[in-house]
Amino acid sequence: MSGTEFDFNDKLSFLGEWFDYDSCYHKKFIVSFYPSDNTLDIFDRELNRMYLKRTKMDDLSINDLFVGNKLRIYGRQITLTDYGDCRTQKFIGKTKQSTLAILKPNVVDKLGEIITQILHRKFYISKLRMCKLSRKEALDLFEHKKGDSTLPFVLENIVSGRCVALELVGDAALTRWKEVMGPPDPQEARKTAPDTLIALYGLESPASNGFHGSDTPEDAAKELNFFFPKTPERLPPEAPVVLKNTTCCVIKPHAIKEGKMGYIMSFITDSHFKITAAQLVYLSNANADEFLEVYKGVVSDYHALLLSFLDGPCIALEIAGKNDEMNVHEEFRKFVGPSDPDIARQIRPNTLRANFGCDKYRNAVHCTDLPEDTELELEYMFKVLRN
Repeated sequence: MSGTEFDFNDKLSFLGEWFDYDSCYHKKFIVSFYPSDNTLDIFDRELNRMYLKRTKMDDLSINDLFVGNKLRIYGRQITLTDYGDCRTQKFIGKTKQSTLAILKPNVVDKLGEIITQILHRKFYISKLRMCKLSRKEALDLFEHKKGDSTLPFVLENIVSGRCVALELVGDAALTRWKEVMGPPDPQEARKTAPDTLIALYGLESPASNGFHGSDTPEDAAKELNFFFPKTPERLPPEAPVVLKNTTCCVIKPHAIKEGKMGYIMSFITDSHFKITAAQLVYLSNANADEFLEVYKGVVSDYHALLLSFLDGPCIALEIAGKNDEMNVHEEFRKFVGPSDPDIARQIRPNTLRANFGCDKYRNAVHCTDLPEDTELELEYMFKVLRN
């Protein structure tokens, strides 16, 4: 398998898992994707039989195939846990390398703008988490840099406020992210590489240059596991949720697929609001059903609403006001606009859904409807799902 030409029988094979909530059991599969015609089959590893025969998948492409990604297949969320064979590892490994990126506290207020830059530079964001690190957590994260003369300054900067960790996936992601960041000294970057992120957003010193990237594949694996643990025994850093005069916003999967994530965040922060917590989440059917329980019997087509949260990852946001006196829940609901984007475009064209929504259910974002549900929704997204 080379280039973009594939024969009918060429396939990419992965080990996959699906958690069956009815039986509380992890089912183990071999997932095979055939790039020549966008078909896929699934083999049950434990029962030693075909689970799904080769079937056309119009919403799936070769770009979705990499270890760690979650595929939505006929209502089942299957996580690709490893390569199924050496040929697949060799082929996908070249184009789907992972690295860790950190946006330091001094650039987090430009989160949407920077995410748009990252996506324009051909990276895929597979994981995202905003957190506020303690000194101990920062020391654990940068343990491999002990003895570096700049480490004390880096630590002071990283613990000074909220930071955002991202897993970036792409062709030669580790070295390309280094190139996209630019020279570590912002002043040098502005002279020698003015289009790099450090040149555009960094402050005076290397410690406050705004960005971090892993140095080696081994460092990337350790640092990614720090922010996004692979096993439930270890929890990630806590989300810095405020839970006081804030509200919940969820960017829906369709908007993320359409490349609108960064634009939506910028639309929010360019107005009277700021983002105080953010996390990329994949909702299972059970999770989404729990989260949307208050809408059962209220929304005319609850199933369509549920599906609008399931077709890929969501971004959960806690929204606060730049003015502490404002009623954030009430003002943000007005800012988001009517649930139907077509109506929003007619009567409130400057609202978020008017600008980014497609239809009544693919309406770009969810926001908390009732003030009394705000804390419940935020705790569900940032605390229950963390555990």
